[in-house]
Amino acid sequence: MNFASAGAVSVTLFKVEVPDFKRVGESATLMCNYSLSDGEGLYSVKWYKDNEEFYRYVPRSRPATISYQVDGVEVQRHFSNNYNVHLQSLNLRSSGLYRCEVSAEAPSFSSVNGEGRMEVVYLPKHDPLMTGGEMVYALGDQVSINCTSSKSYPPSEMRWYINNHPVSGDNVIQYEPVVHKHGLVTTRSGLRFEAMEHHFVNGRMTVKCTSNVSLRKPDNPFQQNVPSLDSKWVVMDCELHQK
Repeated sequence: MNFASAGAVSVTLFKVEVPDFKRVGESATLMCNYSLSDGEGLYSVKWYKDNEEFYRYVPRSRPATISYQVDGVEVQRHFSNNYNVHLQSLNLRSSGLYRCEVSAEAPSFSSVNGEGRMEVVYLPKHDPLMTGGEMVYALGDQVSINCTSSKSYPPSEMRWYINNHPVSGDNVIQYEPVVHKHGLVTTRSGLRFEAMEHHFVNGRMTVKCTSNVSLRKPDNPFQQNVPSLDSKWVVMDCELHQK
């Protein structure tokens, strides 16, 4: 969380809690934990999503709470107060940077703010679908298999394994993802190789395709050890044709 302050320090922000991720349809409670110096009064608590104000608490106003229309944000005012704001019916547009701003009354007019990012995800409902493979291969045969993920957001990352050994490089083909209504994405990947003796163990070869959903940004090389939010797989067992 990032904190900032302005004016004399008469209001202290201890913590801003924003969930790292939520699933589509779930609710989320955002928390702003602060304290005021002796003799200081609270002027307002405001919440913003991507710099757009969506909730305000002003104790001297009637009503004290007011919410504003912001895309992806639906406030439950009866569950919200000067410390917490409750969001319901989250969707993909609810993802964003949420900031809490606390301001003291005159004469100090000091303010502090902190922020946190929440990602809303849609996890796959089904295992990936593997197509195009054969149950029996002879040495020298061309193996051509495709794997298609179920709809998700963020998009699934597809990985291939032969006998539990990861496959990469020229043997793997990444197709253009299919973007569906409301931003959900289907990911497709292909596996191509020539069946050789080392692919078979006791006359059998196991090909596995996995689909993984995480908050890892593919274009961010500094992200490491990002946990998977969902992992599904499909397995195909093949036999070596004995001549």
